[in-house]
Amino acid sequence: WRVRRRAIAPGFHRRWLNRMVTLFGDCGERLVDDLSVQAELKTPVDMEERFCSVTLDIIGKSVFNYDFGSTNKESPVVKAVYRVLREAEHRSS
Repeated sequence: WRVRRRAIAPGFHRRWLNRMVTLFGDCGERLVDDLSVQAELKTPVDMEERFCSVTLDIIGKSVFNYDFGSTNKESPVVKAVYRVLREAEHRSS
């Protein structure tokens, strides 16, 4: 168990956890801000797409240190993934 503990211990360091909590909070705030604007405009929102966008932003920033910015604008990456999934579903049926 010591080998495993040494391998995962850095992931639970206070500095790392604070960074991740801050990242989640920042991405969540951007999502809430965008949803607030959409609510004021009474615009229908595809929540699945919005949650995928915020997830993409969190993964992009935490793993690749890249901000996709897909929470604030329509992400071509998310659109491409949906298009590929629809095509795969179509071909499998």
